[in-house]
Amino acid sequence: MKTSKKSPKPSEKPIEPEVEYILPNLQIIKSPILKWLFDILPLAVVASTTVSAFGGWYSKVGVDLLYLTGGLTIISSMLFARTLFEKFPQWLIMIWRRGILCPRQNDIHATTKFSQQSSSGTFSSFAQEASDQMNDSRQIVCGAIGIGVAIWTIWLLDKGIFQSIYINFSTIFSAYGTFMLIRLTFILAAFVAGLIAWRIVVIANTVAKLGKQFDFDLQINHPDGCGGLRPIGDLCLGLAYVIAPLPIMLGAWLVFINFLDIRFLHMDPNDLTPLSSTIAVLMIPVAIVCVFSFFFPLGSIHTSMLRAKSRFQVELDEISQEIHQLSSKLLINANNLAPQEGTSIEEKIEFLKRVYARNSQIPTWPYRSTHIWGLISTQIVPSLGVISSIVGFIKGFGKY
Repeated sequence: MKTSKKSPKPSEKPIEPEVEYILPNLQIIKSPILKWLFDILPLAVVASTTVSAFGGWYSKVGVDLLYLTGGLTIISSMLFARTLFEKFPQWLIMIWRRGILCPRQNDIHATTKFSQQSSSGTFSSFAQEASDQMNDSRQIVCGAIGIGVAIWTIWLLDKGIFQSIYINFSTIFSAYGTFMLIRLTFILAAFVAGLIAWRIVVIANTVAKLGKQFDFDLQINHPDGCGGLRPIGDLCLGLAYVIAPLPIMLGAWLVFINFLDIRFLHMDPNDLTPLSSTIAVLMIPVAIVCVFSFFFPLGSIHTSMLRAKSRFQVELDEISQEIHQLSSKLLINANNLAPQEGTSIEEKIEFLKRVYARNSQIPTWPYRSTHIWGLISTQIVPSLGVISSIVGFIKGFGKY
């Protein structure tokens, strides 16, 4: 059944057909195979983690905390990534509908007003380029890097078990078949994590280019407190949240290694040192990348907002000059002015002061304090991991 296209309400700005078509249909993942893998893998990781946990309980060996937290991390990152990919086009549409974007002006003090419609073609090409980059062949390279990291981590965790499998190779398809299938699921998850990482880089770069290719007509008194650009802050926080489960997991692993009984980790004590070193080497840069993914894309947005502030400042300076001139007139001619005329000038001065005060708080960043607190919350567990490593090192050093 065909539905008729709704006409926009008089109070709403109609979206250009090209923008209206491209943004809602922006393809984050074009390949049907990769789409299927991205959809089915979270369920596979849930199943593998559940089997691993119940297998440990059933055999009374105990739950493997490292693999359990690893599975939870993968699931969390994929859920955050799914939300990010779904909302990315919506955030772009929101920015466009608010009428904030306008063609880039070379003169930061220019006061010429441009129609947003003149940016329609540029913005459509801008969004389409982001989609094309996300599906570039370089995503496979990132997936391969993810596989390499996963294989190395699994080897560090299960070196002793793999050696046992080699010795008892005749039973690999019976006793160790499930074990291998679970590890294979985690390796595939690492491949998808690489694909997600590539798209995070593209989205971050897209946000960064937004501030370079467009100027912003800031809406100073917008309720979001960011001149109408808060969706960009939400987007960058979403980038950080996709990465955050990894440093949180690595920080938790360091706490496990340094403070929990070795029996909970199901590892040979001799294998803990290389694992701990690998985790420490990975965690700090990953935690930095998590913070960087929030602030880096906002750099150019901040610069563009400063340009907008400079243009608004011209108008505010004109108001301040008018206040000065009226105040001087009132002072110089106070004895010659009629009371009604003087009262009228005073009312005009107070009116101009209110206008100046209402519009003087021009935002220069597209985020609020809630974004910063959300970002800080992602760094608590990694910080605890670093502290636990320092405490463990001091304790170990004190034994010598």
